[in-house]
Parts: sequence; structure tokens; C-alpha cells
Amino acid sequence: MKLRNNKAAYLRGRGGFTMVELAICLGIIAFALVAIIGVLPIGINVQKDNREETIINQDGMYWMEAIRSGATGMNDLADHVTFIEIRNSNSQVYRWEPVPAGAGAGHMELPRGVKGAAIVGLLSMPVQADLVGPVTVRNWPQVDTGSGEYNLIRAKVRAISGSAVDKGEAAKEMAFSYRLTSEVRPIRTSGDWGDLTGRVWDNIGDKLELDANRFSKLNFYEIKLTFQWPEYKFGDEERPGPNKKVFRTVVAGRLVNRNLNLLNPVDTATGQFQEDVTSPFFFFEPNKFSVPRVARGQ
Repeated sequence: MKLRNNKAAYLRGRGGFTMVELAICLGIIAFALVAIIGVLPIGINVQKDNREETIINQDGMYWMEAIRSGATGMNDLADHVTFIEIRNSNSQVYRWEPVPAGAGAGHMELPRGVKGAAIVGLLSMPVQADLVGPVTVRNWPQVDTGSGEYNLIRAKVRAISGSAVDKGEAAKEMAFSYRLTSEVRPIRTSGDWGDLTGRVWDNIGDKLELDANRFSKLNFYEIKLTFQWPEYKFGDEERPGPNKKVFRTVVAGRLVNRNLNLLNPVDTATGQFQEDVTSPFFFFEPNKFSVPRVARGQ
């Protein structure tokens, strides 16, 4: 009997938690889990937003450098560009894609063998270029920035930088994509705005100034690239998301359009495709400058 009483006293000294204590512990744990679960989606969204903005920053510099340097050998761009769509002043829409265009297709195929150059060339088209057909530009080079012509040039792009997992063919539909809108404009000068003092431009000095204005508009351009992301698809319609970022720069040099037909021989002097004033593919040449006809006495 004595041993049994000692054992009972020992067990009473090592008693477990009561139901009240367990309920309090579970309440504390549940409160902490609710707080963590509530914060977790915010953290995931912040990480996603930071990743997407990092991709946009890297791709923005990549596109800007490709356009301002007139790059013609970047054929890997065809793996990232889904389409390029150009809407001119007459609301005519021309759509280019890197895939073949079958009978009844609503797009044109980018020139084979030079698809990278074609992508850069289309995105470098000035907004004032008089686009009268899918492959025809009229009255270029233009120096009249008040011509009324306007081309809306936009492209759907699958991220160039970012995770290697998104580069595979199987991940193409799910990879991060964005809308790229390109605007290339001649820099407006005092000749465009006129003289607010009412001065008449009739003497030799004024004519020289007007010639300088024409020279500036032929050789100084502003490039504006607008990125909107992510790109959503609703049935057959594609729309960009609410995020937006703009890149701007100024380029000094001539802007020429070239014929990208591989059957034509290249220019032996420059090693570039031949110039064609009716071609819709434009390229910057930062090391060369155009001279207006009036300055040459023509």
C-alpha cells in the first residue's frame, strides 16, 4: 500500500495539459497561421512584380540598343516576337508574323532568312512614314512632321531575358509576354513651330536657319518604346495588363529604308542591304548623316 500511494503521488506531479490550455495553444497557432497565410500571397505578388519589372528593364535596353544601332543580324528575335501589327492613318492594319502564311491567313510572313532584321526594321519605321501598302512607303524621306500621317506600331513579345525554363517551345504559351509599342519621330525644330514674334523668314540668314532645321529633322530622331504587361488573351483578342514603362532616347544619324530581299546583291560599299525608298524596313546609321536637297542646291 505504501508503494502504491507513492506511485499515485508521482503521477499526479507529472500531469499533462488541461483542455483549456490546449485550446489556448491551438488558438495562438491558428492566429499565427492566419497571419502568415494572409501575408504569403502579398509576398508572392511582390516577387512576381519585381521579376517582371527586371525583365522589362533588361529587354527595354536590349530593344533600344537594337533599334538605335540598326541591327540586322539578330535572327533569334523571331523566336520571341509573336506578331508585329501596324495600323496606318487610314485604319488599315498590316500584321507580320514569323510563321508561314497559308491561304486566307490574316498575316504576312516575315522575310525568311532575315526575320531579325525585318523585326528591327518594322519597329524603326517613323510614325510619319506614308505607308500605302503592306510593303510600300511613299514620299520618303519626309521632313514634314505635320503631314498628318501616323503609324501605330506594336508587337507582342515573349520575354527575351528571364528564366531559361520560359525559353522552351513547350512553355511558349505560358511564358511571360508584353506589348511593345514603338514610336520613331524626327525631332521638331523651330521651323515647325514658327516664330512667335511674327518675324517673316525671307532673308538669307533665315533660309540658312530653315536649311539647318531640315538637316536636323533628317538626322535627329526620338525613339520612344512603351512596354505594357502582362499580355492577356481573351478568345481571339489580346490586351495588355495595367503595368506600363516608357524608354526614350535620341539618335543622331540617318534613317534609311532597305530592301531585305536576299536575292538582291548587298551594297558593296557598306556590306548592307540595298537602299530602297519604298521599303517598310527602316534602319538607323549612327555614323552617317543625310543632307537635305535644298542644302545641296537641288
